[in-house]
Amino acid sequence: MKASTTLFFFLLTFCVQAQKPTLVVPVGHTDWVNSVVFSPDGRYVLSGSSDHTFKLWEVTSGKLLRSFDERGSVYSIAFSPDGRFILSGSVELKLWEVTTGRLLRRFEGHTGSIFGVAFTPDGRYALSGSSDSTLKYWEVSSGKLIRNFRGQLGKVTSIALSPDGRYVLSGSRDNSIKLWETTSGNLLKNLGTHSKAVHSVAFSPDGRYALSGSQDGTVRIWKIDSGKMFQDFKGLKGSSRSVAFSPDSRYVLSGGFNGLNILEISSGKVLHNFEKGTQINSVSFSPDGRYILSGDVNNNLSLWEISNGKRIRQFKGHADEIYSVAFSADGHRIMSGSSSVWEVDKDKTVRLFGRKKKDPFPISFSPDGRYFVEGLLLENLKLWEVNTEKLLGRFEQSRSPESVAFSQNGQYVLAGLGDSTLKLWEATTKRFIRNFKGHAGKVTSVAFSADSRYALAGASDNNMYLWEVTSGRLIRRYEGHTGEIYSIAFSHDGHYALTGSEDKTVKLWEISTGRLLRTLGKHMDAVMSVAFSPDGHYALSGSWDRTAKLWEVGTGNLSQILKGHKNAIRSVAFSPDSRFALSGSFDNTTKLWNVATGKELATLIAVDSTDWVITTPAGLFDATPGAMQLMHYVVNDSTDHDEPWKVIELDQLKQRYYQPGLLPILMGFSQEPLRQVPAFEDVALPPSIQLSLKGDELTVKLKNRKGGIGPVSVFINDTEVVEDLRTNPRKDATQTTLALKVSLARFANRFDTLNTIRVVAANGASWLKSRPAEIPYRVVRTTRGGKAEHSASAGERKTVRLRAVVVGTSNVGLRFAHTDAEQLANGLQLAATELLGPANVTVQLLVTKPGSSSQTTKADIVKALEAARQTRPEDLFVLHLSGHAINYGGQDGDLYYLTAGATSADASYLNDPAIRQTYALSSQELTRYLNLIPARKKLLILDVCAAGKGAEKLLVAARDIPASQIRALDRLQERTGFYVLAGSAADAVSYEANVYGQGLLTYALLKGLRGAALRREGTEEFVDVEKWLGYAVEQVPLLARDIGGIQQPFYRGIQNQRTFDIGRVTEEVKAKIRISEPKPVLLVKSFQEETQIDDVLDFKSKVESALNDLIATRGADAPVLTMDAKEYPGAYTLSGRYTQRGEAVAVSCKVFRAAVSVGEFVVTGAKSNLTDLAQLVLTRAQGVVKP
Repeated sequence: MKASTTLFFFLLTFCVQAQKPTLVVPVGHTDWVNSVVFSPDGRYVLSGSSDHTFKLWEVTSGKLLRSFDERGSVYSIAFSPDGRFILSGSVELKLWEVTTGRLLRRFEGHTGSIFGVAFTPDGRYALSGSSDSTLKYWEVSSGKLIRNFRGQLGKVTSIALSPDGRYVLSGSRDNSIKLWETTSGNLLKNLGTHSKAVHSVAFSPDGRYALSGSQDGTVRIWKIDSGKMFQDFKGLKGSSRSVAFSPDSRYVLSGGFNGLNILEISSGKVLHNFEKGTQINSVSFSPDGRYILSGDVNNNLSLWEISNGKRIRQFKGHADEIYSVAFSADGHRIMSGSSSVWEVDKDKTVRLFGRKKKDPFPISFSPDGRYFVEGLLLENLKLWEVNTEKLLGRFEQSRSPESVAFSQNGQYVLAGLGDSTLKLWEATTKRFIRNFKGHAGKVTSVAFSADSRYALAGASDNNMYLWEVTSGRLIRRYEGHTGEIYSIAFSHDGHYALTGSEDKTVKLWEISTGRLLRTLGKHMDAVMSVAFSPDGHYALSGSWDRTAKLWEVGTGNLSQILKGHKNAIRSVAFSPDSRFALSGSFDNTTKLWNVATGKELATLIAVDSTDWVITTPAGLFDATPGAMQLMHYVVNDSTDHDEPWKVIELDQLKQRYYQPGLLPILMGFSQEPLRQVPAFEDVALPPSIQLSLKGDELTVKLKNRKGGIGPVSVFINDTEVVEDLRTNPRKDATQTTLALKVSLARFANRFDTLNTIRVVAANGASWLKSRPAEIPYRVVRTTRGGKAEHSASAGERKTVRLRAVVVGTSNVGLRFAHTDAEQLANGLQLAATELLGPANVTVQLLVTKPGSSSQTTKADIVKALEAARQTRPEDLFVLHLSGHAINYGGQDGDLYYLTAGATSADASYLNDPAIRQTYALSSQELTRYLNLIPARKKLLILDVCAAGKGAEKLLVAARDIPASQIRALDRLQERTGFYVLAGSAADAVSYEANVYGQGLLTYALLKGLRGAALRREGTEEFVDVEKWLGYAVEQVPLLARDIGGIQQPFYRGIQNQRTFDIGRVTEEVKAKIRISEPKPVLLVKSFQEETQIDDVLDFKSKVESALNDLIATRGADAPVLTMDAKEYPGAYTLSGRYTQRGEAVAVSCKVFRAAVSVGEFVVTGAKSNLTDLAQLVLTRAQGVVKP
């Protein structure tokens, strides 16, 4: 068991008054679950853990409602009979109020940990059993100790009250089960004994029997009246740690070393065994006897259905503990936990690299940030390359490392081990160099000097040692601590050392003399980590007391106390510029702090293997889609005794507080403004919803929860079909209750065999929506004879059709958008036809080419979307848009696709409402049209560019999709139930500034169709939507790495829906899918007249026009590409000088690549026909450039 880590679903509390929302982020349990119990009404469960917390959960959803902090491990918890109060047993006994979460009272009197707690049936009194070998009886209202139960020889491990409250059972480490009288505290009898400690006791529901579970592997039932053993359950193969009677007294539940066992009382047989091989610490039956709750040593709670033994739900965490934190040398990377690397780079992205293993041990970056070394429990040290996540090698050692360090010159790796040795390796070869021996205890901390000549080692013998690296010579020993040294640090000038110790102090030493200069101060508990700021002004210490402290090195004064962690801080670090500090804690979070102000800037949480969450104290957050699915808000309304804790889904408040690119903005790597959000006020809650069906008529009953009744939306199979069901919005908004009806027959063309009807209601202000209420619906048709006839059975196979609308608009500087559309339409047509047959595939291509008639006016696109309303629920629908898109309207604005006829891609162009109405299609409009399309399986692909930057600036500072655009796409996806994939280049230059001559997103999709992203089934290959889109998401950043275009596409799948195929690809189909091959880029640099040193004939523009005409005419088949930029990585440049003699013009040209001449030529022509001369120059230049 990890004794000091905190089990908790991390709570970021924005406000503490009633009806203030709290964001719950999936950090999760980090230590054993010791106690679990259902609330009397079965709606909630409590869990107590060794992580110093207990938690309140909602049974139906598995969501955490509240976390309660304790000073030590929580061993026992109980609900009062009315469900309004909670007793917790830890290092002290406490009473809590359920409706508010407030601590009401401490009961003082025990001198040991409390292992058992219980309420009397009337809730007026409480009982506790402790490791101090006593039972105590308390008055709840006053906290007064009524009596002690004396006579217990060993530590009390468990207690139980009889259903009538007259008797008390106790189990003890002295192997006994004792029966006590509640009113007198007298010991009535010893019911019996086990051969080893008794871990758990319980009364039967009728109070006639006692149940006991023991470390000896037996579970026994005893008769209360006679004290005789009634049943002995043997053969459980391991200790029984928790027992319970079923409500009907037919079964016994036992949890222990061999999992969870259901035992039949009448026969003594084991009926079911769940979770074999897992140690179960606590068990509980639900009040109705249908379910079982278990808590285990894997830090999880599980809900089981008794009838079939299936696990219904797991209440678990999703993050590993943090052992070390560090900044890379350039400050662009943060490492935390088990090899989690948060990369904040020039592309404004945060990337989470593979977290290789749980139980993380020390980590250290190389000085250049390219590598890191990590130590793992019972494994060799490992060296990883950051950019590729490639394992480069191992450093062999016999014991688990306590600490590791890279030398400042990058040549060495140093590790302190538990066997009192310090080992040195060569980093590049992994060659072992030497042992440094002489420590009297395990080496707990190591550090290199800035010049890599010396190493410091802190040991469990309370001393610090200075070693010469090249010789292995011990130079000096530093004495002064009275406890184990947990952390050491060299100052950057090499003159000083900093130490943190078990003795709670931080000490500053002079390296050259070994003199203790000063003790900076003390923490309330052991100091686990210390660091010097690179500028030498500050020292940072992190402690077991949950705080980090910032000290002035020169004076020793305390500058800031950094508070916010929920458990011990294990590691601290400074950024290279000394502006930021990091702290990593056993609460499974990493926090980023502002050194100057001491304020918390952000909390970083790594979720599972690939997801992450970043939050700020103000409530802003950024997260991956996978992490968002695990997040929610909770509102506490203490005046509502029926439902004091209300869950609000993340989507309801996400639009206010979601800030994509949050960490780069906070750290100054992004110039995008931080989203401005209003302070949280009291939440006006949406109404509660009840649904019922009678035939085709759906009845929606709503109850006003003080926030009014706003729009009531109806969804069929994830697509919105009714935006507001209310008939009189103004009147309905203030009703206490409201009943609305709708006939589902009007949506007949949308129904499949079995459908899900979902209703969501907003509050009166329309900004906060309820949790969805759902009801299944099978279409009922009436035959001529008047009989009801259900729709076709699920086994009947319907003909599936695919309809696609593919739009490409090459305007306002774009040349390849139409080509993208043509090539993708071709690929879709080929693949879908192979899967569904030609009669079942309709691909409508709408393109606008330079110099050709327009097919992509707003009216053209709307007409195509309206035609798609002919699809059926079982069909597939694809919409692809390539061209310009603008996010207009500020941080909560809308995304507009520019149609044919638009003349500018600047946001100000849309200031005119008439322009927006005629030449732009907004995501809100798209939502309306898409929601009218019955097909359930739908896909939207946007390969667009957004204007606003010149090419040179772009190539220096590439960007991802703007945060405001992500929010607009999010809203679209949530209302339409589409798969959405979007790439957004910074402008027209970046959209086409690549060697492929098309949008990178389209290129990646076509490459996937050609075989790179196909799902194999035997010898056949299929286009699986999630695999296809996922491939594009991975490939686009790689393709864009050197050109500054699209960086990280936006992708949202459909939650709770399985992926599907939209095509089948054969070798013949692959051959027909057109895809651009990489092409050389040619930039026309300059032309000058020989004597005047000026382009008097404007010949450069003539050559550029010839080049642009070639590309526009040939499109994707053009042999070269160009762009409006002075420079481009790997591009060819064309320059020349010309002379004039009358009508004759001679042009001498040179072609360069990376400042190296690769060819030269001379062409001649007539002054009166410069167009042909420019064409001749271009033709000769093409012969020089190569792909």
